Amino acid sequence: MKKIPITLIIDDSAPFISTPYFNREPKVTGDGRPLVPYYPNEAIFDLADIVEKHGIKGKFSIVPMAGNQGDIINGFEGIDKAESDAWLGCVRERIYPAFSICPEILSHCKAVDLETGKALSEREDEWSFRQDRTTLTPYITRAFELIKSAGFDSHGVTSPWNFGIEVEKEYNIALSAALYNVYGHKNAYYFLHSRRDAENAKPWIAHEEDDRCVVSIPATVRDHIWQTMDTPETGDELVRKVADAYITEDGKGGDIIKELELGAYPILCTHWQSLCSNGALTGLRALREVARRINEHLLDRVEWVSFETLLDRVVTDRDSFRTVYQKA
Repeated sequence: MKKIPITLIIDDSAPFISTPYFNREPKVTGDGRPLVPYYPNEAIFDLADIVEKHGIKGKFSIVPMAGNQGDIINGFEGIDKAESDAWLGCVRERIYPAFSICPEILSHCKAVDLETGKALSEREDEWSFRQDRTTLTPYITRAFELIKSAGFDSHGVTSPWNFGIEVEKEYNIALSAALYNVYGHKNAYYFLHSRRDAENAKPWIAHEEDDRCVVSIPATVRDHIWQTMDTPETGDELVRKVADAYITEDGKGGDIIKELELGAYPILCTHWQSLCSNGALTGLRALREVARRINEHLLDRVEWVSFETLLDRVVTDRDSFRTVYQKA
C-alpha cells in the first residue's frame, strides 16, 4: 500500500528572537504573563535531537530580519553574533537535511524599506495587500538572498500572517520570479492557507506559466502546541493533553487520525514560539511525545516527507493536484 505523506511545519523561527514579543501589543501571553523577548539556544539543540531521533521531516521557516532587529547575516541587536551563528549552524547541520528551509518573507513585523533596511509604518502583511508583482518580486528576492547567504538552498516561502492573500495571483508570479532569480529553481511552494477538517485536503497547483509551477501547501492540523505559551503549567499532564489532541496514546484518536480518515494529508503546523513556550520549552516535550506516538502507531500508513519532496510529487503528477482552493 502506498504510504500517505505526513509533514511538519515550523514557523516564525529566528536566532534567539521571539517574534511575538516584537510584533504583538500588548507584549503578554494569553494568560497575561510578560512575553520573553529571546529564546535560549538550548531550544534549537533540543529540536535537532528530536528530529534526528524520530525521523521527523517538514518545512522550517527562518525570518531573515526578525522583528526588524537586524538580520541573519549581520546579526541582531542585543544578541551575541556568535550565538546567532551557532543557532544557524545547528539548523544547517542538523535540521536542514530533514526539513526544507525557506524565508518567512523578511521581518514578520513591520514591512522593510529595501533601500534603507529600516522598518516602514505598517505590518508586512498589510503592506503586501496593496502591492503587485513589480514590488513583491524585489521584496521576496531580498528574503531569498539572505537565506542563500546563510548557506541554505530554498524552494519556497512562508507567508507571515496572511501576507499576499489579497493579491495572491501577483504573489504567485512574484514568488516564481524571485526564486528563479536567486536560485534558478523553476518550481516553488508557498505556505499561506489552512484546510482543516476538509475532505481530501492536499497541496494544489496555484500557478503555472511556461515551464514554471507554484504549489500551495496548506496546513491541515491545528497548532495544539500553541497553548503551552499561555499557561504557567509545564508538567507531564499538559504534555499528554497536547499530544492527545494530535494522536491519542492508543493511536486511534486525535486530529491526525481524523485527517487520515478524511483522505487528507496530515500537514502539521506549529510555531517556534509554541515549541519554546515562552522560555519553558514545554512545547518541545510535547512534540517529542507526538512524534513517538506517530512512529509507534502510523508508520505502516504514513511516511515523513519534506516540503521539497511534496513539491516534487505535485509537479510530477500535476493533473492530480489542480484543485482550486475554496475559502471557507
